[in-house]
Amino acid sequence: MSALNQSAIQEIRIALIGKGGMGTADTQTALSVEGVKLVAVCDLYDTRLEQARKQWGEHLFITKDYHEILKREDVDAVIIATPDHWHQPISIEAMKAGKHVYCEKPVIHKIKEGKALIDAQQTSGVYFQPGSQGMASLGNRKARQLVQTGIIGKINFIDGQFTGAPGELGRYPIPEDASEETIWWKRFLGKAPWHTFDPQRFFYWRNWKDYGTGIAGDLYVHVLASLHFITGAIGPEKVYTTGGIRYYTDGYRDTPDVMLGYFDYPDRNNLGAFTVQLGANYVDGISRKWGSMDFRIVGSKGTIDIGWDKVTLKMLRSIDVRELEALEKIGQGIDTPVQTSENEITFQADNNYRGGHYDHFYNFFSGIRNKSPLTADVMFAVRSAAPALLSYMSYERGEVIYWDPENLKETKKK
Repeated sequence: MSALNQSAIQEIRIALIGKGGMGTADTQTALSVEGVKLVAVCDLYDTRLEQARKQWGEHLFITKDYHEILKREDVDAVIIATPDHWHQPISIEAMKAGKHVYCEKPVIHKIKEGKALIDAQQTSGVYFQPGSQGMASLGNRKARQLVQTGIIGKINFIDGQFTGAPGELGRYPIPEDASEETIWWKRFLGKAPWHTFDPQRFFYWRNWKDYGTGIAGDLYVHVLASLHFITGAIGPEKVYTTGGIRYYTDGYRDTPDVMLGYFDYPDRNNLGAFTVQLGANYVDGISRKWGSMDFRIVGSKGTIDIGWDKVTLKMLRSIDVRELEALEKIGQGIDTPVQTSENEITFQADNNYRGGHYDHFYNFFSGIRNKSPLTADVMFAVRSAAPALLSYMSYERGEVIYWDPENLKETKKK
């Protein structure tokens, strides 16, 4: 990552659309990048707008209507952190309005939405980046370098698992002031099926397929984006997923709490054809796995365990540290191999490393300032979102789905 030309730093004025937990965290990270200023915030819940001014300043323009944000000439870029079913339509409107877009993942709610999103970016020429922060991390960049050298041989398997402890059954906590007077319910629904006002759906929208994409779109997409970046893959040819609602049978979700997905990738870059296994269990408080920050790539000669700030290489044979020291430098400590045994090496980022979230926003703003290509552009975004959505579709249908990743469409069994 090249340093910005300090004399050429231009102020980039941003607006946030969707001040939930992720939108708030995204904005905090964006503001930690030099030369970024927040000028406006949109949310459908009054209390969040009040919190925005308390958190970021009384100068903020606040609104419940995102169209008011897109009309503003003092907004250069928007962060879209709404429920999934609003990602694509707001992104398209923002790009048509000439705003650069940082959109949380997955950038589409339905497979059919991908083409219009790609067309809008290509027509407008603005920058578009998905919120798959892990792929920008030092760990992912080191893993990409190691995989591309062929040190672990041909890849055959990638494994990522997500676990979380079970919570209490019954209604989830809702703010006391949540009502149809404080929440714009009709706008929240958008083109989703009509439903009477239900704050459970508003505050816990990820549990519902009408607004979210289940475990696959919420979690799997992180590993999929990372492995696409690391291997240069563009998508699987075959997807199969199973699972179900095993614990949270209280009626406050219609998406699985246990899910297992399998993705067969072809050999695209002479790195090997491989199967990806992604699993999630929201009723497992023991395993403590979080795949986006801890997944494994298995090759014929060794394995790579990948975190955002640490990479562990394990080989069948003894490792020549000099071979690793000769690789091109990435920086911030991740290039220094530490031999923990004859067959194992770790790479660890410096203690002051700011993390993948910062790196991802830095790349986005650097691209805008320097007019340089983004690694995670709109095509990358759709191609990493598609397998996640296919995974949920496979679960719903109870069948294997065959996919043409080049042309982004379903196909028949070969």
